[in-house]
Amino acid sequence: MVLNYRSFFVCSFASSGRILPGQTSRPLALFCSTLIPTRGLHQRLTPLSKELEPMSGLDSLFAYTSGRWLHLDKPQRDARYIHFNFDRLCEKVLSLCPSATFIESCEKLEGGFSKAFVMKTNNGRRVVAKFPMSVAGPATYVTNSEVATITYLQRHTKIPIPALLDWSDDPTNPIGSAYIIMEHAGGVALQEVWDGLPLDKKVKTIGAICTRIAPISKLDFPAYGSLYFADAAFLDVDSKQKLENDSTFCVGPHCRSTFWDCNVGEPRYYTYKEPNRGPWRDFSSYTSALIDVGFARLPPPDRPLLLQQRASYQGSVDKHLDLLKIGQAVFPNLIKHPAIQSNSTPTLFHPDLHKRNIFVSKDDPTTITGFIDWQSTSVEPVFEYAQDVPDFASIPPGGTSENAETSLCYQAYELGWAMLTPRLGATRKIDQRLLRPLIYCHRTWRDGFVPFTTELMRLREGWGELGFKTPCPIPALTAEEHVFYKEQLEIYEKMLEFRQDMIETLGVESDGWVCVDRWEDVKRAHAYFFDTLMANMEDDKDREDLRGMWPFDACISD
Repeated sequence: MVLNYRSFFVCSFASSGRILPGQTSRPLALFCSTLIPTRGLHQRLTPLSKELEPMSGLDSLFAYTSGRWLHLDKPQRDARYIHFNFDRLCEKVLSLCPSATFIESCEKLEGGFSKAFVMKTNNGRRVVAKFPMSVAGPATYVTNSEVATITYLQRHTKIPIPALLDWSDDPTNPIGSAYIIMEHAGGVALQEVWDGLPLDKKVKTIGAICTRIAPISKLDFPAYGSLYFADAAFLDVDSKQKLENDSTFCVGPHCRSTFWDCNVGEPRYYTYKEPNRGPWRDFSSYTSALIDVGFARLPPPDRPLLLQQRASYQGSVDKHLDLLKIGQAVFPNLIKHPAIQSNSTPTLFHPDLHKRNIFVSKDDPTTITGFIDWQSTSVEPVFEYAQDVPDFASIPPGGTSENAETSLCYQAYELGWAMLTPRLGATRKIDQRLLRPLIYCHRTWRDGFVPFTTELMRLREGWGELGFKTPCPIPALTAEEHVFYKEQLEIYEKMLEFRQDMIETLGVESDGWVCVDRWEDVKRAHAYFFDTLMANMEDDKDREDLRGMWPFDACISD
């Protein structure tokens, strides 16, 4: 099937005189905000909901309202719906702010994994109340872990983090949901001032970020997983690895969504493996858990309809079982490689070190005033952070030579890591052929069999060159398997290219998310693309191939 979709996308809009959806600016921050009217809150504290309801409706507090999805829109929004008692939340905030008598303003912020309310009281104090969404993982684990991580870092480092005021990991509390209430970070978010900074200030700011965050990478931990308070009632004895330097805390089960059945459209069936969430006291156990996550995603044989709907490059359950078993065979050799062993130290680091989560002084952006959003921080092998480059240092595709400023920011970041955090800096030098099988193994069912197969083949081809002394346990493909793999690789690469063109043309995120203000326009454009392309297909086989390649839902309802 030949799809001339690039010229089709552009010409369709150019001829009609409309602006390409992708040309419309979209929010760079994960968090989108909504100002909640608070008229009358100073007149009567209880029940606050009666004052709010006529103006905005309480449901707007609980529902996800910042965006929509071109794929699984309703399930995505439902997974981000959080019901709680807003009256009790306001009472709690006022009790934490002596001399305050009413809440002057309240702004709702929404990210992909949490909802927050920035509340300003009549005495000028600003606090943030944060609620985890179900897609982040189990609320009790996620909340306890985030608070424990912040408390541990405040106790053992000088990293600037806003003060904790109150929290609860028990959803049955009077507020009706797990929550964290913190001081608002001082200064302004780096993303608000970054574009206006001269290059020398940007480089100095990057150096300041590296200097302030560096101490976290030097902390030692006895296991891989997430940090919790050691007295957490929901953790049994076997799920705790206490810290030697501070018995208040322990490493417990990994709370990130990778290890839980909480991703929309990506169920865990646990047909072939039981849940394996840690903590893992050695690296071998950790890598086994990654393979187990891959097994957990595979559906049971009694789901024929689901299996029939998959494209050929995605592969059958048997194909994935075989691949994951190869992973099981090769990982014991892989983890003995000196480059992996020396870069597998259990390490804690910020999971989302981007401009929106870094606060700086209004007067001097080289002064870092706070790091926020520690949700899902975890203790990982240090090489897990090798792929992460913050948005203030990232180089867009093809931008190395064309954008000297971006290149210098990247170099400043790399130099800062090399000098201040040698443990993290060393991971940049690891041959990617060693790392990528570990990265792709748990995602085979979601990505299809092609990516993991590709990485295993690359590892096999470079086995001797990489310094392995034992025979390679990865079997060579038969002639027939090789032909099939090459065919599916070509289809897979075309699918990725097609998907990326769709994302860029429509101006949406990779999962189909679009800001609510652009929803109607994007939905119409998406329907137009789909219907017109389908009408131009030569036969049913081409139409079936197009449906299999289409990254979003064919039909989208309101």
